[in-house]
Amino acid sequence: MGKALLIIVIGVAALLSILKANLSSNSSQEVDNSVNFFKKTQARLIANTGIEIYLEKLRRNKNLAGEFEDNSVMGGKYDINISGPDSSLNIISSARFYGTEHRSFVFAKRTPVKMPTINSAMYINATSLNLNLNGNMDIDGNDHNTDGSPGPNPPVPGVGLDSPADSAYFINNIKPKIFNDILGAGGTPSIRSVSDTTDWLAVTEALIFAADITIPSGTYNSAGEYGTPSEPKITYVTGNVNLTGGFQGDGIMIVNGNLSMAGNSTFRGIVLVYKNSSIECKVTGNGGIYGGTILAGTNVDIQSTGNASFFYSSQALANAKAKLKSSRFEIVDWWE
Repeated sequence: MGKALLIIVIGVAALLSILKANLSSNSSQEVDNSVNFFKKTQARLIANTGIEIYLEKLRRNKNLAGEFEDNSVMGGKYDINISGPDSSLNIISSARFYGTEHRSFVFAKRTPVKMPTINSAMYINATSLNLNLNGNMDIDGNDHNTDGSPGPNPPVPGVGLDSPADSAYFINNIKPKIFNDILGAGGTPSIRSVSDTTDWLAVTEALIFAADITIPSGTYNSAGEYGTPSEPKITYVTGNVNLTGGFQGDGIMIVNGNLSMAGNSTFRGIVLVYKNSSIECKVTGNGGIYGGTILAGTNVDIQSTGNASFFYSSQALANAKAKLKSSRFEIVDWWE
């Protein structure tokens, strides 16, 4: 009887030892599984975060491309490869987290810049309008190339306004020597009411989001920094601006304030001057705008002396539309 009991006790102890070993093994395996799952999840998050970071970088640097290695985030590392044209961008993110790797692939395309509608050489959207036009100011809705030669497209009005009453006010308040210098569709002076339902606040906000350059209020007189015909830019001015001397620019300029142009300053593309209150547009000297000029504000005050020119130019507009880059992307595909 004693021997039998001893054998039973030894057997039970052996079984308990085996059970303990199995439980310990299972517990260790579960810990390993949990750790591995965490590493895989973290590596995936790092790879996807890397793509989000570089999409934001692409928004700000529209020519970004190539290899960008050994970036740090969330306790791990990732490499980025960006290739392809704006219409078919390939972005590959390769992440590493404590020996675990993950790759994410994104195919995207940059959406086009939404160009404002240009229905006249100068369009004015205002509740109140004041004019003080002198000198030999030219506003011409006949199509021009940027070198001043005739363009291929049909004419638009020289000045476009929202209502017949605004058109009549403009006609009645210009001096005889300028009367015959406002050319374009419909005869001289080419001043017409145009149908335009544009939400100018939405347009300006979208363009500001896509801006290549943001500059404060001030005087600017350089050439090339604010766009060239081969590389036009979207320039946002946060306040009043004075363009003078040899200023040259191409693309779109958004001015949240007053615009003054002097000397031989020239812009090719669209100049959009907007403000929730008053806008003063002062033009002196021999400069001008080729493309389209938009003045959108509660009160618009236009003052001009000298030989300023506002020419409609389908060439300048087409060049800006073809070459400007937006800051928005459409994700075509994302896989891991």
